[in-house]
Amino acid sequence: MKTILHIKLILLLFFISFQCFSQTQESTLFFKDGDSIPGFGMIQNNKVKFKIAIDSKAEFWDFESIVKIDFHGFKMTKTYEYVKLNAYSEPILIELVVKGEVSLYRKENSKWIGDNINNPGSGRKIIEEINYLKRDKEEFPTCINCEILNSWAKNTSNFLSDCEYLVKKIKTNKFSSLQMKEIVETYNDFCTEL
Repeated sequence: MKTILHIKLILLLFFISFQCFSQTQESTLFFKDGDSIPGFGMIQNNKVKFKIAIDSKAEFWDFESIVKIDFHGFKMTKTYEYVKLNAYSEPILIELVVKGEVSLYRKENSKWIGDNINNPGSGRKIIEEINYLKRDKEEFPTCINCEILNSWAKNTSNFLSDCEYLVKKIKTNKFSSLQMKEIVETYNDFCTEL
């Protein structure tokens, strides 16, 4: 029992420190005119809160001035790009997971379920990943798992229908919805013209 408590305490401290780190994460801001500037940033309400130095004052930037932000840390870079999902919405910041002839974007939605008024703290947070595919020449991305029935395999197969090898692997369950990054990388590596 003590071991479980220790594990929970360690995980709690890890998530608290990660949250603190993310408030001023090293990043690079990319402007529409092609310029970029290193500094420290975070995403807040579909805007980027950014400052050049830790002790400088932060400013907010949005899709009217910037294209994307790269976050650097833990020997990796995460990119968030402004993407317009349809003709009627403003661009939103979503993660660019794979860049290529076909790019994979991912948006996370979180919600709490099962919280009982008689038993506070009984709920749990669920994170839902929504995947979008977009070809270079397309204006808007295609949502792969937005439908209620979540037919990701059908939608992905239809989108990548020009790659018979990959479609066959998807339809025979060689790939799962958790492997969207690998699917898109495979498409870009083996199914596009050089």
